[in-house]
Amino acid sequence: MSKEGGEKKELVFNGIPASPGIAFGEAFVVNVDDFMIDEDKVAPEAVDDEVARFKEALGETERELFEIYGKMQDDMGDEHAKILDTHRMILSDEIMINDTIRHIKDDRMNAAYAFNSVLDKTLKKFDAIKDNYLKERAEDIRDVKRRVLRNIFGQRIEGLDKLRKKVIVVAKSLTPSDTAGLKKQYVQGIVTDRGGSTSHAAIIARSHGIPAVVGLRNFTKFVKPRDRLVVDGTMGQVVLRPSVETVKEYEEAQRKFMEMEKELLTIKDYPAVTLDGHTIELAANLETTDELDDVIGHGAKGVGLFRTEYFFITRQNLPSEGEQYKYYSSVVKKLAPESVIIRTLDVGGDKIARWSHDYQESNPFMGWRGIRFTLTRKDIFRTQLRAIYRASAHGSVRVMFPMISVVEEVIAAKEICKEVKEDLVRERYQVGDEVEIGIMIETPSSVAIADHLAKEVDFFSIGTNDLIQYTLAVDRGNSRISYLYNALHPSILRMIRDTVNAAHKAGIWVGVCGEMPANIHGALLLLGLDIDELSASPYLLPEIKKVVRSVTFDETRALARKALQLKTADEVRTAIEKFISERRPELKELIPEATR
Repeated sequence: MSKEGGEKKELVFNGIPASPGIAFGEAFVVNVDDFMIDEDKVAPEAVDDEVARFKEALGETERELFEIYGKMQDDMGDEHAKILDTHRMILSDEIMINDTIRHIKDDRMNAAYAFNSVLDKTLKKFDAIKDNYLKERAEDIRDVKRRVLRNIFGQRIEGLDKLRKKVIVVAKSLTPSDTAGLKKQYVQGIVTDRGGSTSHAAIIARSHGIPAVVGLRNFTKFVKPRDRLVVDGTMGQVVLRPSVETVKEYEEAQRKFMEMEKELLTIKDYPAVTLDGHTIELAANLETTDELDDVIGHGAKGVGLFRTEYFFITRQNLPSEGEQYKYYSSVVKKLAPESVIIRTLDVGGDKIARWSHDYQESNPFMGWRGIRFTLTRKDIFRTQLRAIYRASAHGSVRVMFPMISVVEEVIAAKEICKEVKEDLVRERYQVGDEVEIGIMIETPSSVAIADHLAKEVDFFSIGTNDLIQYTLAVDRGNSRISYLYNALHPSILRMIRDTVNAAHKAGIWVGVCGEMPANIHGALLLLGLDIDELSASPYLLPEIKKVVRSVTFDETRALARKALQLKTADEVRTAIEKFISERRPELKELIPEATR
């Protein structure tokens, strides 16, 4: 949509919300890949000089990446720095180098044209791939291409680390190397044409707390340097050349957002107890150790989901037992005596590890992922379990297996745990006395046999993200059917009810670690469905705690019983909002405006 704003028209663009918050500022447009590359032939006597020019550009780019790697290590830790391993691997690829030199020597192409031709052929292959994760890896190739071309042309374009004024960064895409040295006080917001919620730019924006919207497709065709922008990272909207009235509206929205965030933090250390005395545990989801301060600062009762795969997929090679032990134990020590649930390696689907070169599937979400992968690669599984059990000596640790669909998987995984623990004790390593074993309930089959599974483990954790996807047969990456992906669908509520009933009947506890608790609708229903623990992103925990402390357990149970009888997700949503309006109007401010 658009409306008049002075002499120029105000335009509103919708994309993917990548990092919450609202930002205002001038556009700093990064167009470093828009080079004019001619096809001028190289004179025979200048061929060797052109080859040398190409090699010098490679060397200069390698020096740049090495410097950026060091900055990322200092500012954000090893996990983020290792993201650059792919860039350095591309840069040193012998096939790419030899093909470029061959074009220069045999076809007398200039260095820029030869290199650009070779990289474009590779990018065309990536663009034809449907897998979203691999498509995002193409951005790494584009980043290397831009950097080498920049050095061939002798251009020294300053990076975001050189910014000294407040801006909104706008780009077709932003790779980790682009954002490595950025300073939060200068980068107010980030907007990109490409990328998704799993892209490196989105991850880094969230870790810095910078509002970001990605996946805007063609936004860079409309924006010019120094254009005024509003970025709403919560709703996934960007306003180009906002009118005075629009700015005022967003300023008010930002003020309310910041006030609510500040107010919610005042209850971060209060217990998560309902008005009638029912307690629920609130834990945090954790991807990297960089987020530990946020976990502590937002009042989490430990970690309900430690996603270990990020430590694996950003590396060129498999991490050793020692590296993993150091990594896991750093989390356990810092959060002790609170518990840390460590999920074993969950590669597959959209999480492709660089060291698994044979891992290509036409339908990866239904394929070799989660526990299926680790039970096949027992060498990787044993190494990780050894590191986890060694880390358990430093605090409360629980182990959790992902993507369980049959009982046999649990029995096999438990047997390996037993063997690993016995080996460590025999080798005189210290191991925690009580390391509980749990599983993720994220497939319809695991719900159907939850009564059998409950006899094999100490706890369940419902992964609502995949459970919704598999139950409703909805690919979240398919925009044509994304409207069907809905956590409030009655089938999902019944799945959760059945899981809780089976768990409690067997005397074990059950949590939820998917995104369902992230909004008031899901939080209220999960409380009423008698979930024992909720685990979410750290910054969401104070909001969830406010919901818990504002209601009675009895009334949420009544609400859940009613929701279970309804036919559609819309009816469930309406029932929840009617309950809020009539019984708890003070919670209205927690309902996202887009859903009101």
